[in-house]
Amino acid sequence: MHWDNIIGQKKVINLLQRTVDSGHVSHAYLFHGLDGTGKRAVALAFAQALQCEGCSTEQRCQSCKRSSKVEHPDIQFLLAEPSDAKAGEAARRIALLAEDPYAAIDFLRAPNLGASKSATKRYKQAFYSIDRINLHLRQHVMLRPSMGTYSIIIITDADTMRERAANAFLKLLEEPGPNTIFILTTSRKDQLLPTILSRCQHLSFEVLSPETISNALQARKNVDANLADVIGNMSQGSYLHALELTQNESLRNDRDRVLSFLRFAFMRKFVQQTDLIAEISQSSRDGIRNLLRLLLNWIRDVALYRAMGEKALITNQDQKEEIMKFNRNLQNADLDAMVRLVEEALLLTESNVHTTLLLVNLSSRLGQAMRAPHNGKLFNPLTM
Repeated sequence: MHWDNIIGQKKVINLLQRTVDSGHVSHAYLFHGLDGTGKRAVALAFAQALQCEGCSTEQRCQSCKRSSKVEHPDIQFLLAEPSDAKAGEAARRIALLAEDPYAAIDFLRAPNLGASKSATKRYKQAFYSIDRINLHLRQHVMLRPSMGTYSIIIITDADTMRERAANAFLKLLEEPGPNTIFILTTSRKDQLLPTILSRCQHLSFEVLSPETISNALQARKNVDANLADVIGNMSQGSYLHALELTQNESLRNDRDRVLSFLRFAFMRKFVQQTDLIAEISQSSRDGIRNLLRLLLNWIRDVALYRAMGEKALITNQDQKEEIMKFNRNLQNADLDAMVRLVEEALLLTESNVHTTLLLVNLSSRLGQAMRAPHNGKLFNPLTM
């Protein structure tokens, strides 16, 4: 019951279930792994299971009811906060986890959560200060549990502790209060103090399989099966990234534009390609980068299918016919060079490059690489 809302992570769940059943609980855990693999959701489920008073199949206990609402008095959930965050903003965000423990509610990944699309407010960097550790956390650690068996403190993105705060937290970790359990989550384990790492039991979270993500999207977000499969393959093992892709209103249109970009480049339809490039250039720099990533994934799918045929695990399953047609009709295409061309274009978008000229040059070079071997260089160096 406590683990029903978790996506994948069977190894981690089995270990934590045995921990709860045995009662042999460590005083500190470190959940580490890629963003969006369920570290926060599992931390909440683990805390709920530890505090459970004995649920039946028909009804949850009072402790679990409060835990599921993120309202249990003996489960403290902490977010890294910017110094200019409004009072109560963190509490408002944490309350949203009752609806979806996988949602991006923190200041790091969703600084403008709930604001209008035109909002320009940008918070300062989110972190844990020494005052927060000494005043808020130390006070809570000193208190005995008021309702549950344990006093559980979940610290998300623990790597954002500044040096003085980390050293202050280390003292709490070395001398925990009675029945106190710390659960730290991080996607950057190397940023934590070695002395903190040595005092925690480590649980590594694996990337989620495309099938697992696709099934979760269909069941939880009613995403169309074909689109869910595509997003599952594009999400790089992160359900959080998959959610971002489902909210990308231009995703379907961008995937169509990728095919048009390649067709026009090969067929040298300069007028149509010029119009398409002008349209793409109106996008934000992030939007252009996203489109180039889609283009890169598509070319890699073609290369995979060329090498493995029907056994290839391609990302764009719903465009398999187009991928087969490309391989059949463009047998001389230099796919390695095409990959290098798009990778160079992606790198150049990080600088102050003129995006229209970049896309025009990319189109020309891809057209050449689709016909014959190519050096894979977007811009040839000047020679004396």
